[in-house]
Amino acid sequence: MTNEVDSTRKTLLSSRYEYNSLPHIKLNDLQQHVKQDIDEKVNSGYYRFESVVCSVCGEDSFDMISEKDRYGLFFPVKICRSCGLIQTNPRMTQESYNEFYANEYRHLYEGRERPSHESFQLQYRRGCQIVGYVRRFLLKRPEETTVVEIGCGSGGVLQAFRENGFKAKGVDLGEEYLRYGIEEYGLDLTPGTIKDIDLSQPPDLIVYSHVLEHILDLNAELSTINSLLGDDGMLFVEVPGVKFIQHTYAGDFLRLLQNAHTYHFTLQSLTNLAQRNGFSCLAGDEYIRALFVPSQSERLYSPTIVNDYLSVMSFLTNVEFEYLMNQGLESYRRGDLAQAAIQFAELIDLRPTLPYLYRLFAATLWQLGRVEDAERISQATAFI
Repeated sequence: MTNEVDSTRKTLLSSRYEYNSLPHIKLNDLQQHVKQDIDEKVNSGYYRFESVVCSVCGEDSFDMISEKDRYGLFFPVKICRSCGLIQTNPRMTQESYNEFYANEYRHLYEGRERPSHESFQLQYRRGCQIVGYVRRFLLKRPEETTVVEIGCGSGGVLQAFRENGFKAKGVDLGEEYLRYGIEEYGLDLTPGTIKDIDLSQPPDLIVYSHVLEHILDLNAELSTINSLLGDDGMLFVEVPGVKFIQHTYAGDFLRLLQNAHTYHFTLQSLTNLAQRNGFSCLAGDEYIRALFVPSQSERLYSPTIVNDYLSVMSFLTNVEFEYLMNQGLESYRRGDLAQAAIQFAELIDLRPTLPYLYRLFAATLWQLGRVEDAERISQATAFI
């Protein structure tokens, strides 16, 4: 692994983000085996890492907020102090990621050996939602509209578009998944990336559904997208929204983190990136589902980047506080007092001026039999 940039500050959201190789979620036997293989490749240096500057603002001033992902893999996650983009840094090189996607990605993430009807239907349901979101903005009738999906997997999203009358085609690097979509559903799918797709005319809509967060060179990718779209073309982006995790990840930021994701977006940081590359945001939310259109005017100047750092850090700190509070109270209720004491003590570090936390901590110590400590804390914090 390469050395981290000198301007990085280590400010983990809490101690549970320290790297210890322990998974945060339950893994099946296949996932455990794959995780062990990845750990060995990382620890031996076979998987190589590189430090990079921020893709949005080009700066190298970061705060380290996590060292691990939900699988317990080494995963340094930083937030740029200059613009607020959350990113993996240092990250695996493209060569290392290529091998990871070829041999381990699907097995680790889906916990199964090969594509299935269930995984296809999951994509299909997502596709139905995307169709409903974008069709009110499209200028042509479905049968006149060409939709291209990059990173289409087995094509479930495209199946939803095709059923609604759209002309649909996709590309992906996973040939086994492509084969499933072709053989089972007759979809127009080809292996490769955006640079490999064969188009006779500019597409009307390019879809990136849970793909853009995997891309290493975001600016090059968006430049290619811009060159493919016509003047009336649109780009749809769907990624896990950082500021929506209380609804999709039960308020647990650590569950959002996964080693294949090199970027973690808010709507603002995604818009910053898009504007830098000549796109305007037509519609979007913090889920994130967003539509962008090429903007000739914004290609003529360097757009102002809105720094999202303070907003994101405030949000994540509050989310982490609520998560630890709920975990601490649950530990207390089920009688795991030692764990509750650890969690309440960590909460005091996050909110040192909140009297309620000291009372919880003192009550827990009292239940543990540490009466003198409980009384000392109660007396010392009586006037907070």
